[in-house]
Amino acid sequence: MIIDFHTHSFPDELAVKTIPYLEAKAGFIAKTDGTIKGLLKSMDEANIDLSVLLPVITNPKHVKKINDCAIENNKLDRFISFGGMHPDYPDYKEELQRLKDNGIKGIKFHPDYQSTFIDDPKMINIINEAFRIGLMVIIHSGIDYGSTDVIRATPERIKNLLSKLEYKGTFILAHMGYTFKWDMIIEEFKGYDVYFDLALSLGTLRMKEVDYPLMDEATLLKFIDVFGSKRILFATDCPWMSQKESVEVINSYKKIAKEDFENIMYKNAIRLLNLNI
Repeated sequence: MIIDFHTHSFPDELAVKTIPYLEAKAGFIAKTDGTIKGLLKSMDEANIDLSVLLPVITNPKHVKKINDCAIENNKLDRFISFGGMHPDYPDYKEELQRLKDNGIKGIKFHPDYQSTFIDDPKMINIINEAFRIGLMVIIHSGIDYGSTDVIRATPERIKNLLSKLEYKGTFILAHMGYTFKWDMIIEEFKGYDVYFDLALSLGTLRMKEVDYPLMDEATLLKFIDVFGSKRILFATDCPWMSQKESVEVINSYKKIAKEDFENIMYKNAIRLLNLNI
């Protein structure tokens, strides 16, 4: 079994505009057309059983509409959708409870696309409330190549956020904490109660017609040694990374123990999402 804990899709009418815009902004070439149908095709090619959809809300006016879509997507076979929240949305407590009441398991933040540092009091208040009612939180952490002017979720700011939370919960750092700076992340987060996802971390990142090798087996083994395999989630960031390539790459890592491999590929996701599989 394989569960991809970090994917994106857009409504069909938006995907045709959004994908080319984001490709130009980040210098990436999307691996699907950005639709649910395109993601399903990718999952079939990669033998992925289930994908977690992570919406990104860039405008507080869109919170309810995007979360309405997330609630509907959460009913689809082979998908689990998180909700989203914007730090400037005033009625966040009511909206978080609405998500919870409709079976949503967590929320996604992208501080750079929301122009808010992760340790801003607005973020702290929302994440604290999400943890209070039992929602998971996943954040884009480190650099985003579509928004490189300011990095709003640095290790220092993430640790400051964690120190100010009254409630504890499942807190996931996307991209293994910071793309290409994984040795630093290992040192910074030793002993912290966080999870990591492998989105945009496996294989080769082609950006502006240049190929950049991503996480090698030795680095992933360091994460397993320091944090344990139960803290790591297989993820791709599809459509920005190929699901098939990511699966092939991690399958080629022969030094990972079977139990650790199974934890990463699906068992951790089943536990966190409380799935009856």
